[in-house]
Amino acid sequence: MEENTFIKNIKDTFADLTSSFSNLIFIKSKLVGLLLFACTLFNFNIAAQGIISLIVSILFARFIGIKKDDPINKLYSYNALLTGFAIGFLFKVTYLSIILTFGMSIMTVLLTYTLSSILYNYFKLPVLNIPFTISATIIYLSSSKYSNLIVDSFYKQDQYNLEFIPGYIQGLLRAAGILVFMPYDIIGIVVLLAILFYSRITFFVTILSYYTGIFFLALLKGSIPLAFAEISSFNFILVGIALGGMFLIPSKRTYLLTFTGVLVSVFIIDATSVFWVSFGIPVFTLPFNLTVLLYIYVLGSVKYPMMNQTILDKPERSLVNFLNYKNRFDWITPSINLPFMGKWTVYQGFNGEWTHKGAWKYAYDFVIEDDNSKTYKGHGSEKEDFYCFGKPIISPIDGTIIDIYDELDDNEPEQVDKDNNWGNYVIIYSQLGYYIEISHLKKDSIKVKRGDVITKGTPLAECGNSGYSPQPHLHIQLQYSPYIGYVGFEFKFNSLKLVESGQLDPDVLQKGNKVVPLATSKSISRKFQFILDEEFNYDIYENDEKASELSFKVKMESDGTYYFSDTEGNKLYFGKDKDRFVFFKYSGDKRSYLRYFMLGLPSLSLTDGENFSWEEYLPDNLLTSKLPKIFKSFCHSADKTSGRYFKTKENVIEGKISKNKQVLFDTELTLCEVKGIKDIIINTENKKIWMTKV
Repeated sequence: MEENTFIKNIKDTFADLTSSFSNLIFIKSKLVGLLLFACTLFNFNIAAQGIISLIVSILFARFIGIKKDDPINKLYSYNALLTGFAIGFLFKVTYLSIILTFGMSIMTVLLTYTLSSILYNYFKLPVLNIPFTISATIIYLSSSKYSNLIVDSFYKQDQYNLEFIPGYIQGLLRAAGILVFMPYDIIGIVVLLAILFYSRITFFVTILSYYTGIFFLALLKGSIPLAFAEISSFNFILVGIALGGMFLIPSKRTYLLTFTGVLVSVFIIDATSVFWVSFGIPVFTLPFNLTVLLYIYVLGSVKYPMMNQTILDKPERSLVNFLNYKNRFDWITPSINLPFMGKWTVYQGFNGEWTHKGAWKYAYDFVIEDDNSKTYKGHGSEKEDFYCFGKPIISPIDGTIIDIYDELDDNEPEQVDKDNNWGNYVIIYSQLGYYIEISHLKKDSIKVKRGDVITKGTPLAECGNSGYSPQPHLHIQLQYSPYIGYVGFEFKFNSLKLVESGQLDPDVLQKGNKVVPLATSKSISRKFQFILDEEFNYDIYENDEKASELSFKVKMESDGTYYFSDTEGNKLYFGKDKDRFVFFKYSGDKRSYLRYFMLGLPSLSLTDGENFSWEEYLPDNLLTSKLPKIFKSFCHSADKTSGRYFKTKENVIEGKISKNKQVLFDTELTLCEVKGIKDIIINTENKKIWMTKV
């Protein structure tokens, strides 16, 4: 047991070390961290002081009570590394320089904790490496008073340079090398290769940002050699990595913003260097910090849609995760249920041909039609002849009754009340912040009163013909004011089926669409009520021969999200979204059989019934893609994989997986009678994969 604990501590220490080094350039990769650590070994002073600073910062943090699992650890560790590098770059390792490192490491921890708390609590901003910038500035200013320190920075290690390389490439290499305080060609090559191996997107923005900054510098200074000789040009690389691949989702707009961010940093470099040079110190990473923080704050405040809300270990994965949620889930547009039972027809939709115009274009009118598309029986001369007149209207949301009106007479067909446009109505407030207005209700039919707290499906009234209504129909709109007739806003209906096609939950209904609401089924819902640590086992057959086995358990993240986890650590996240079961995302190896659950059933409406279909976007990490993500970042719709799913009989869901409109394979999934998924079959041209529960 003691040996296992010792080995675990060694592994944790190694992980902390590589993580701290990779965080120097805002990358999450053990291999990159290891390569950066190897680069520093070419200068003993830098390597030694960096490690000493890291150790001191960790010990001091534990001493004052910062716990190991506190997120602040990652922030102060790489800031401490940079502080140690700055000391090692200037001075040889002596007992005096170690004392300096010891004290400045403690200061870096204190600065990191203080600044990160202030920036996050008041501005929701990251601290980046501002603590290092302050600490390094203090080191440069104070060390001029310490004559016993042995200077090392004047002794260049030119053996690590390759003088045959053109200046326009040397500039890039030395800017990359200075990220680890080693401004040499060979070190720069190693750093760039590590970035390239880690992420093609990060490598692209590194090159783009550096040469963009050099272009602006050369233009402003009037000298290309002076631009390439600028020692602070590494800030361009950091700006590119942070904006182009970390805090923003990679896209054409993001790359353009990165381009402008580099331009801003050029001015900051020149402005601050004028002031800093009087003290004989460089500007360090101040231009990078100031530029990135300004962009993050402003873009976050204006709700820029490409903000990276979930920063993963590399921009390619952040892009895949972003597209998965963007294409599959709309948590911005309000979504409500239909306000009636049975089959109704859209009489007028968004931006309709009659009254749904301008400020009131976001509204729906519904009627009931017979098989001959008529809305009435007989001659339709009486309001009672219309099929929808007097039909019950139910609440489409959970909410509170804000206002009602129930005193207007119902018009006879072809007559309208021009003075009371909305007729009798009910207005409901949702705790999500919007109001639902339902109009043209039948006189004396309203069954609720102001202040009533209601749930979906609560009877409200009956469909009528009051107000500006030439024939009985139902009007519904969403608004952000409790007053009748206020401007309407876009919304969606969920838990419905188009009668003609069987399609579920279309984004927008068109005139003439016949729709029926879907009720949530308790029996179907129970099939997907999984319990923590519940285990499932499957036998895997390929072409009718047993090939493998799959075992996974139900687990929960710290944020309350549930997922399936197999023995290899792959994760398939699931839950309920509105009135359907969904697999939110898959995180893991593309070779794992666990991903087939999401391919076979990315979502399912929790309703009884058959003969309905739906379409789903399938994220790129489920299947092997030939298109590199760097190209997809320029066109998010490129190489799109989608699935068309059909429930044609009880407990059986069939699917067709397509890419660029070409069918890749068919799927067939069978639900268990009690809980979970019984079988999944994947049919490709040359292979059949069958997963069956045991």
